[in-house]
Amino acid sequence: MESVIVNILLFILVIGTLTFVHELGHFVAAKIVGAKVFEFALGFGPQLISKKFKGTQYSIRLFPLGGYVKILGDGDPGKEDSKSNPKGNLSKKPKVQQIFVMLAGVTMNIFLAILFYYIVLGASGWKLVIGSEFEKFDAIGGELYRERIGDVEYLEVLDGGGAQKAGIPEKGKIVSIQGQDIKNSDEVGLLLWENRGQNVSMDICVDQECKEYLVGVSPEGKVGISLPSNYLVILSYEDNRLIAGPVHLVNTLRLIWIKFGEIINKAQDTGDYTELSNSVSGPVGIYFVIDYFKDFGLIPFLSIIADLSLSLAIVNLLPIPALDGGRVFILTIEGLLRKNLDERVEALIINISFGLLIVLIVFVIIKDIVNIESLKNMFM
Repeated sequence: MESVIVNILLFILVIGTLTFVHELGHFVAAKIVGAKVFEFALGFGPQLISKKFKGTQYSIRLFPLGGYVKILGDGDPGKEDSKSNPKGNLSKKPKVQQIFVMLAGVTMNIFLAILFYYIVLGASGWKLVIGSEFEKFDAIGGELYRERIGDVEYLEVLDGGGAQKAGIPEKGKIVSIQGQDIKNSDEVGLLLWENRGQNVSMDICVDQECKEYLVGVSPEGKVGISLPSNYLVILSYEDNRLIAGPVHLVNTLRLIWIKFGEIINKAQDTGDYTELSNSVSGPVGIYFVIDYFKDFGLIPFLSIIADLSLSLAIVNLLPIPALDGGRVFILTIEGLLRKNLDERVEALIINISFGLLIVLIVFVIIKDIVNIESLKNMFM
């Protein structure tokens, strides 16, 4: 129970931080262009704490899953007549200034991600471990290399495989195959694939005692052993520390794009969209991410917050009218056509898209709850 309470508090802290930074961007940008701000709110629903200062209501509301800044001329102007304060009306400002205000939240989330990436990289010696599947990744401003962490040791002999039939020990170190010395675990798979369907000699050592075994390789290039990787793939920014934060953000975006593309292609090829579905998650998924990473210490936890801040920025840039990206899209079209949409039509479009967005969020939450065991297993 104590762990659940800690997770909930951390969840509120993380969501509150990301929301505060995002809305602070809109708030500061609105003040810069001279737009009137009615309210700066963290959370939704009934007010818990509220204070009015220099014409702006600052409030914390009951439900901590978001927040908003209410600006004159941005959607519903509220009870105050926008005509009585034309200088403070955002909709009367030049399109460039309106776009500046709309993009300020995303910009602040990107800045937060970069700041945390600097902290994480600096505390980690300006290098991070990435998945071995990205070993051929062409990193911007960084260098990829292998770091050997041990011998090539298998952990288990599987039933029915060539290794079991050859009588090799349950655990051991692979020294060579077909007379070729083995330094990295991936070399095992390559040599077995080259000799698939044949017998190969394997030198295996257990506690300094070594013996050669003749092992049959399956047509798929397998011998039936469980072999973990004995090296890490390191992405290093040691030679580019000054720009490490922003270039790592760019590299992270590129890695996300590559991985997401692989998931989509796999789903299309197999017809199984489970992995693609699980790659899109909501508050429930974030809860389990926080639960998993909180035990790894402050630095890994900051890394996750940076990734979440970047994700929030990406989502908000989607061309959905209720989101910042959609608002920028509308403003851009209005600027090109030199004609504004009817205020009522624009408000209707935004409200409808907001309703659909809420439905989508609820759907994602329900999906996460239904698949809650799968989410738990992902972080065990």
